[in-house]
Amino acid sequence: MKIGILVDSSAGLQSENLNGTNIEVLPLQIVLSDELSFPDTPENNEKHQTLKIVSEGGKVTTSQASPGEVIEKYEAMLKKYDHLIHITISENLSSMKQTAMMVANDDQFKGKVTILEHCHAANVIGELALKFNKMSDNKNVKIEDFQKESDQWMKHSASVIIPGDLSRLSKGGRAKSILFSILKMLKTKLAIMWGYKPSKIVMGRTVGSLLPKIKVAVEKKCGKNIQVFFLYTPFTSEKLIEAVKTELAELKLAYSEKFVPMPFVCHAGTETIAFIVVDKNLI
Repeated sequence: MKIGILVDSSAGLQSENLNGTNIEVLPLQIVLSDELSFPDTPENNEKHQTLKIVSEGGKVTTSQASPGEVIEKYEAMLKKYDHLIHITISENLSSMKQTAMMVANDDQFKGKVTILEHCHAANVIGELALKFNKMSDNKNVKIEDFQKESDQWMKHSASVIIPGDLSRLSKGGRAKSILFSILKMLKTKLAIMWGYKPSKIVMGRTVGSLLPKIKVAVEKKCGKNIQVFFLYTPFTSEKLIEAVKTELAELKLAYSEKFVPMPFVCHAGTETIAFIVVDKNLI
């Protein structure tokens, strides 16, 4: 059985970097000022200057892919693959999963598409998709093995986000239970660990003051043999990036660097940074 892996643009993977894999990307929608909507691709975001608009405080939101776009993607991929594993954006961030399930339950796709149950966020999904791609090379792999693998990642991976703009995040309607009590302290830095119920790890005046406690939290969940990804945006200040790198060096944490996926930038600001942590035994 030939298995295809589908993620959306919140996963931090770019189509041009996936040649030779079984992974494809379904763009979410970027919405400017409630008027202009376009697929979340690097080309479109450069054309419409999405990052610049976010950095200047403009209204930029996101929307799920439409049922029609999902149908079109499934049809195209099923010409190449016998079965699809669709890792949607987490259901506590979007209704994309519900839309995908509705489409997958149609007679045309029933039994051919599996919608993963999970609460992963951002680049954890991208790393999991890369692991799924390796698994799909095994001729003996079963469809249920992918859900089991994801369940292990839920236990031993972490997504920690430090929003650059709490007011923007609160307007987006996400993580309101966390933000409600601190909306009057917008200069405070807040680290959120994503999960079925997003939780505050720590608050502080500077990002540097948060990192030691973030390290404790992620090592408690993922262990000490971990792969760390430091995420920022093309508009994140060099001063902030260097401050984080200095603190990571002091904490003796090796890391790789990636960009925060655009949907998260739209809702949390261009000064947003994040840390993706995965138990190396899973990768």
